[in-house]
Amino acid sequence: MNRSMIRFLLSKLLLIEALLLLVPLLVAFIYQEDQTVILSILLTMGILLVLGGLGVFFKPKNYHIYTKDGLMIVALCWVLWSFFGALPFVFSGQIPNLIDAFFETSSGFTTTGATILPDVSVLSHSLLFWRSFAHLIGGMGVLVFALAIMENSKNGHLEVMRAEVPGPVFGKVVSKLKDTAQILYVIYLVMFAVFTASLCIAGMPVFDSFIIAMGTAGTGGFAVYNDSIAHYNSPLLTYLISFGMLAFGVNFNLYYLLLIRKVKAFFSDEELKTYIGIVVASTLMITFNIFNLYGSISKSLEYAFFEVSTIMTTTGFGVTDLTKWPLFSQYILLLLMFIGGSAGSTAGGFKVMRALIVSKITKNQILSSLYPNRILSLHINHSVLDKETQHGVLKYLGIYLMLFISLVFFLTLDNNDLMTVISAAASTFNNIGPMLGTNETFAIFSPFSKFLMSLAMIAGRLEIYPLLLLFLPKTWSKT
Repeated sequence: MNRSMIRFLLSKLLLIEALLLLVPLLVAFIYQEDQTVILSILLTMGILLVLGGLGVFFKPKNYHIYTKDGLMIVALCWVLWSFFGALPFVFSGQIPNLIDAFFETSSGFTTTGATILPDVSVLSHSLLFWRSFAHLIGGMGVLVFALAIMENSKNGHLEVMRAEVPGPVFGKVVSKLKDTAQILYVIYLVMFAVFTASLCIAGMPVFDSFIIAMGTAGTGGFAVYNDSIAHYNSPLLTYLISFGMLAFGVNFNLYYLLLIRKVKAFFSDEELKTYIGIVVASTLMITFNIFNLYGSISKSLEYAFFEVSTIMTTTGFGVTDLTKWPLFSQYILLLLMFIGGSAGSTAGGFKVMRALIVSKITKNQILSSLYPNRILSLHINHSVLDKETQHGVLKYLGIYLMLFISLVFFLTLDNNDLMTVISAAASTFNNIGPMLGTNETFAIFSPFSKFLMSLAMIAGRLEIYPLLLLFLPKTWSKT
């Protein structure tokens, strides 16, 4: 393990977080906020600058990053950014409890959108902006963002980016890793800018447009008001945000194919077709199931499409009271919580690609029992998927299920009803946000449960392995 390189890169990342805090600081000055808020941001920036400055002062002799180092950097970065990002909430007194603030900030950076706040109006404009700004940065990846702006190291940051980018297979859109990071972030930010402008044109206030656009781009779900998107009471905005969430739930590598005019490759992608198919099928089933509740096919379709989009992409915005929906519709949404969005997108969950691979493996296993002498191969996008990747997906599924069951086990200690506990575990572990079965926030859970769910959010965003390895003693060995 190259400890000096881990320390050096983490220090750089703390300095980057200090610079990012300039954005909410600017918002605080624009809205002429209380000095307590401004000082809380400045104090946090000061702490980050001191710690980061001390860390980068002593440069490592060896710049090589090993696989274990990459995993460690990713896990520690997300934990540290969430911790230090929580300090403005604590110092300002707007979320005085450190565990609650850590939960809220972890939810921001991991684009979960779960909250402990029963009333978001307690937050100033600057800190309301900061927690949603965390969605924008965390959506594409904290380390991908850092890699896009940092200078090249002597060996690149392949292991770091590989550990953070979601999906069963890591792929670069161009040969140079830094160029890949920059291309993906440019696509991401251009889409964000276009979507923000669209919301403004559709009649949403400018500040609200930035908050909702950041929540949509990062598929996070933090909103300006307690009733989320329902506050605007606008079918146009509801449909606009629905399509926006689905767009950011698509693999960003596919958008690069559009840029280089490989339109056929974009539309023939198996994961994309499966993703759209699941959305369409779920929307239609729920529309007819909730028709009696709203008495209108147009309103039922509007709500069904929005809730399927927000859950499938793990965004977590709300537009209606899901506790009043029939159990059949709630069950569909619960399944969508686990499937999640596409690999290589800002969405969380198990990922459509993994679900597609597991379904094909299952199909091959059934066929092999019928035709034992037949050699079966698994194809994705007309290419054979190697056995190593197939085994990797199955191993991930096993670890995923074991950790989810363990999380539910510990959350039951708070004596909430089973639907609340299961949906809370699914919501945090899959980076979704809302719970089913209750209209309460995550404040109903104990400090221990909230801390556990904070780690679950980070583990879910990093696809388990980096954070899991952080707690293994063998990871810290020198060999």
